[in-house]
Amino acid sequence: MTWTDNNKCPVCEGTAKEALPKMGDFTEVICDHCGRFRITDSAVATFAHQEPATKMAVLERAGAIAKETGDIPLIDTRL
Repeated sequence: MTWTDNNKCPVCEGTAKEALPKMGDFTEVICDHCGRFRITDSAVATFAHQEPATKMAVLERAGAIAKETGDIPLIDTRL
């Protein structure tokens, strides 16, 4: 997997890396602040209009679910 640099994290808007090639309907992100997670294209569009605290709360919910399943956190529009 290749990682691109100097992308913007969809959660905290800090500097992040994105995985290439893109995998289906989601992007995998590594952010120094938010960690490693995946986010669907539709969630990225929805997040553009959310407050930072709301974005962090959704990431925390995705992280809690991922702990139970052993997967990478996935943010989608259902959270």
